[in-house]
Amino acid sequence: MPETLKPIQAEKSEDARQIRGERTRQALLEAAFDEIHQHGYRSASLNDILKAAGCTKGSLYHHFPDKHALGLAAIVDNVDRFMSTTWLTPLTETNDPVSTLLDILQRHVDGEIFTDVRLGCPLQNLSQEMSGLDEDFRTYLNGIHEQWRSAIADALRKGQDTGQVRKDISAEAAATMIIATHQGTVGLIKTAQSTDIGASSFEAFYQYLNSLRTTGNCTPGPKEGLTS
Repeated sequence: MPETLKPIQAEKSEDARQIRGERTRQALLEAAFDEIHQHGYRSASLNDILKAAGCTKGSLYHHFPDKHALGLAAIVDNVDRFMSTTWLTPLTETNDPVSTLLDILQRHVDGEIFTDVRLGCPLQNLSQEMSGLDEDFRTYLNGIHEQWRSAIADALRKGQDTGQVRKDISAEAAATMIIATHQGTVGLIKTAQSTDIGASSFEAFYQYLNSLRTTGNCTPGPKEGLTS
């Protein structure tokens, strides 16, 4: 074999190993997140995670030293992507924050965001389960809530600057209440195992959000379906 081919083949082999390794890592993250979402972090089974991921314990410990590291990485990977796609990016890009918030609520009502009422919101579930038990989890979860609150408040302030949102309201206070109302409603839906109570709550939520608009700017939002 020519000497010049050996480095090329070695490089290709290393690239293939890296690709396989990343696929294995991602499979572990997805399986761990699903297991934690269904059973909670403390009841999550490593054996069930490995089975779902199609991985060995050797593969697991090659990427993560223990269950704690795997669980936290799985939460960060999935929750970061979910929050960015569902909340942070739309709020950052919008020029009409109230309509954007109403659109997100409509997606909840339509079952596009949480498709299984039995399991509830992963962020809420973990905040309740882990915040008092593990500082690493608490720090991450609190940080996500702060990003969420800041994104809503910044969008509302932008709306105030452009005349879309009333200037007599506190954007920070409104953002805090929006998150609290959203999370409370999601918790009620999970407890009732029914979206009916969510529809009732979101109807009042819709009215509150629309009240943030400036006078003469109360255009119809995505109300259909909220009381169905």
